[in-house]
Amino acid sequence: SLPEFEEWKKDTENCHTYNIKYYKGLGTSTSKEAKEYFQNMDRHRIRFRYSGPTDDHHIELAFSKKGADQRKEWLTSHMEEVKRRKEIGLSERYLYTKETKQVTYSDFVNLELVLFSNG
Repeated sequence: SLPEFEEWKKDTENCHTYNIKYYKGLGTSTSKEAKEYFQNMDRHRIRFRYSGPTDDHHIELAFSKKGADQRKEWLTSHMEEVKRRKEIGLSERYLYTKETKQVTYSDFVNLELVLFSNG
């Protein structure tokens, strides 16, 4: 995730010596990289788990044309939380780890999609 990368960069003194490549989508990958990735789908596949009406609410919040004002509040709230966590020395919350096998739709919207909505 982007927050995990930023944390790594901050904690890695020689990060400037690495050749860092941002993968925006599959089109960014070379054929060799794509083959390597898809050979280990168990490691890369993350299943979405529906957890009820809360998930419905967050999907509507993120995508409904009628929810623009709520969406602005959601984005502002996220930015304020990130700032508050930095001020008290906490790292940013992120969704994915190497062990992540499933996520709820709400967690995806609130911890991952929000990063791209603010971008």
